[in-house]
This record gives sequence, structure tokens and C-alpha cells, in this order.
Amino acid sequence: MTAPKIISASPVRPTEADTELLASAQASNLAVRDLYQAAIAAGAGGDHVASLVAIAAHHDAYAQAISSLIGRAAPQARDSKLFTDNKADFGADTTAVALAAHTLENDLVAAHTKVVGSLEGTEGAALVASMIIIEARHVVALATIAGKSPVSDTDLFLVTPEAATADAQTTTTIA
Repeated sequence: MTAPKIISASPVRPTEADTELLASAQASNLAVRDLYQAAIAAGAGGDHVASLVAIAAHHDAYAQAISSLIGRAAPQARDSKLFTDNKADFGADTTAVALAAHTLENDLVAAHTKVVGSLEGTEGAALVASMIIIEARHVVALATIAGKSPVSDTDLFLVTPEAATADAQTTTTIA
């Protein structure tokens, strides 16, 4: 099948299955936004508070964009489990917040990449793909805020947790 045929066979608008995936992505983004806002309210950020505010705003914008795409099917509520599971890591310590957020953003990149592969509608896939690009940039910014170096801490900048786990499972120790 040629590319034009694949593209023309794909629906533009989200399917019913897409809507469920996008609703979940919206709830996740609202939870992540709230985690950043909780950290800022607790006093995290210091010289980097504007960066944390901007990242929180990005996640709010993602949630709004998803809402405009799926309309009334959008939950308009955060993923409570995601928020609760991560809340303790989003306190007043800027470095701890940056490292926790780095991991969380990396996880979002991996999760949203899987979502793009599952979406049928091109509008939803394009929206989530655009989110992934910015989330990947968040990862780098957060590592820098945490004081990490792209030279001496390359794994923090270049390796996702998923890739590190896969690598550890396939690595053979030579005696």
C-alpha cells in the first residue's frame, strides 16, 4: 500500500476508540499540570519558577486542545491516581521536583508515543505527536534545572526509562 492510500484510508476525526485514548491523555495532562502547580505552591522553582509555570501551562494547553478535539467526551478532570502517586515528589525542593518531573515527562513521552501508534484519526495523532515533541524538550530542561550535565549525565538526557530497562534485560556480563 502506498503512503497516499494509507493516509486517505485513515479517518480525520477521532474514532470512538480514539476518544477513549484521548480522554485518558487529557486526564493525565491535567494531573501533571496540577503536580507542577502543587510544587510551585509549595515553593519549588527558585530561579526556575518561570520554567515550572510554563511547563504546567503546556500541560494545561494540551488538555484544552484535547477537549476541543473530543468535545463533551473530555473528562475535564485529572487522573487522580497519577496525581496521588506522584504528589509526594512535587514539594518545595526544586532539584527533587525537577528529577521527579524529568522521570514523569519521560514516562509521558513513552506513553504518548504508544498512543500515537494506536490512534486511527489523523487529527488526534497529530495533536499527540506535537505534545511528544514538547514533552521531550521538557525532559532536557528539567535535567538542566536539576543541575545535570549533558556531558557527564548523558543517560539522563538521552535514555528513556523504558530503553534503560530493555537494555538492562539484554545486557550480558562478560567475566
